[in-house]
Amino acid sequence: MNRIEEYKALLKELETTPKNLESTVEKALKRENTFQKKRRILVSSAGSLAACFAAFVLLVNLSVPFARACGSIPLISDLARAVSWSPSLSAAVEHDYVQPMNLSQYQNGITAKVEYLIVDRKQVDVFFSIQSDDYAHLDLDHPTLTVPGKQDGYASSFSSYGIENGDLMELRIDFMDRDVPDCLTMTFGVYDDPDRYKTSKPAESSLMDYGDELLDENREEQREILATFTFELHFDPTYTEQGAVIDVGEAFLLDGQSVTLTEAEIYPTHLRLNFDYDPANTAWLTELNFYLENERGERFNGIVNGISATGNPDDPSTDSVWLDSPYFSTGEHLTFHVTGASWIDKGQERVKVDLAKGMIEDPPQGVRLEWAEKRNAGWVVSFSAGARWEKTMHYQIWKSCFYDEDGTAHDIDQRGVSDSPMILGEISGAELESYEAAEKAAKEEGRYFETFGLKDYTADCVWLEPCWTRITDSTADVVIK
Repeated sequence: MNRIEEYKALLKELETTPKNLESTVEKALKRENTFQKKRRILVSSAGSLAACFAAFVLLVNLSVPFARACGSIPLISDLARAVSWSPSLSAAVEHDYVQPMNLSQYQNGITAKVEYLIVDRKQVDVFFSIQSDDYAHLDLDHPTLTVPGKQDGYASSFSSYGIENGDLMELRIDFMDRDVPDCLTMTFGVYDDPDRYKTSKPAESSLMDYGDELLDENREEQREILATFTFELHFDPTYTEQGAVIDVGEAFLLDGQSVTLTEAEIYPTHLRLNFDYDPANTAWLTELNFYLENERGERFNGIVNGISATGNPDDPSTDSVWLDSPYFSTGEHLTFHVTGASWIDKGQERVKVDLAKGMIEDPPQGVRLEWAEKRNAGWVVSFSAGARWEKTMHYQIWKSCFYDEDGTAHDIDQRGVSDSPMILGEISGAELESYEAAEKAAKEEGRYFETFGLKDYTADCVWLEPCWTRITDSTADVVIK
């Protein structure tokens, strides 16, 4: 039997629901529609990387256990809406790459459901909901996780902002230097928050209140937990085995610095490109503007909601960038296009800021100190930066530590970002008109604002770690073939 005949036979076999999924399908149909070193799985190149990509496509299309696990699962529209922001997850849903869960618990008038997983070797996306007829504004803090074995090597992200009662929420868990385990436990408390969507206008705001909040370690109010839910999530190994690492080993020059694209990790949920650098380089590469493209003209961009890159804790360089995945694409060749880069020049890893005088020594490109105000509990400072590379997202301007004159590190625990200038106290009348003019100018210039507190800091000068010192529009292409 040749490959084409084998493929047709598999398609015919998939017309019948596999026995081990019958109960899952029935439950889904009846359900009422109501969020360090890497472990490397090397792939032999077989003469070229094109063969690797071809083999990867065959794995998706021809593996009987994989196809049986992924095929013919009825999906509902709310899951498609929940993943609409992510091309990778949308492609996974489109190809029925979803593990239905149908777990439900009820406490104190509240129903919590874990409905779906999208999982592979390195990432878990949990889609769950909370619903109640008794409470109209349910909310929860970031779920806590219990993972078998070592309790590090992963990061999780979650937001319930804008989620209505009963809507699907997503908890994303990214594994860095380890693979997804067989299972994990997710726990979260639920509370009623009727004020969660209330906002205030500039005239009703107070920088004093906001600044004190940034300096307050215990700013969160005590909430009455109405119910606590714990779910054990067990992952089908059919999904957690999916992924491949492809050796690339291509060096290229960017702004006079030598960069090597060492390998590509391809998973259904995302793709990672890993880098190495020449020790003789005079600058650290901190960020790239880039995209991937296959021979069919399909583009795969960097992650915009979630982890977009990872770095080395010992220096400012970026070790890995994360992109939308070509896993479900039928293309066999990929080209990596760089269209811009940000750097920290060696020797400029920290920048001195004179808070009393309102000055930055050798400021990062495009960064301004808007104001600095001293409080009883420390300083509150606000900076601004300009948009770059025609992107609209906010970039973090400073890293998460500040340093005193002796070099002692202190954490920046809380910060806020905004498209509008922060307000120096309550404003009205002519002051409000001036603020609105400044807000309009900031939008026209494409600036955004980052404000944070330096808790218990009394000195007039502070040292901050920039996320870049200069930005370029340099280009480079690396062919993966």
